[in-house]
Amino acid sequence: MGYLKHKGKKYTSVVLKISKNTDFSRILDELHQIFLAGINEKKIENIRYSLLELVNNSIRAHKEQKENRDILLRFKLAGQELIITLRDWGGGFDKSRLPYDLDQDVQKIDINDQNFLEYREVHGYQRFGMGLLITKKTFDRFKLSFTDHQGNIRDNYEEGQTAGTVIELRSTL
Repeated sequence: MGYLKHKGKKYTSVVLKISKNTDFSRILDELHQIFLAGINEKKIENIRYSLLELVNNSIRAHKEQKENRDILLRFKLAGQELIITLRDWGGGFDKSRLPYDLDQDVQKIDINDQNFLEYREVHGYQRFGMGLLITKKTFDRFKLSFTDHQGNIRDNYEEGQTAGTVIELRSTL
């Protein structure tokens, strides 16, 4: 049976609140203090890496939007499944602007494709379009949702109506 361990104590759920001003090394340290029993070390490292990519994207969005609410990163065990939810208030994004179709099979996405090269160039090599792709490769299930300004979850991004992003990740232990 799996369990979460954070700073030496066992939990079924752990929530990290991350400010847009949090030093990245502190975030990395917090992630290393979460032990996920029942998951091999290689997969844990892949999970940490993908979460760092997502958190970095959220922090950047919070800074761009001048948003002061915390980014929430929740780890939860439900039976033999790890559920990780990231929620931010960074304004969301139009997934059609990514350099690939987020709904296609990730194994068929070529990161050296012309769309990726143009995406990187347009964004001054500050964005690479890799965070969601890596995350989809790491987890068994991936669900992207958005929130409106009242905090209600919606399936689709709507310009001017979307206030943030919710990403739910699931992995079998």
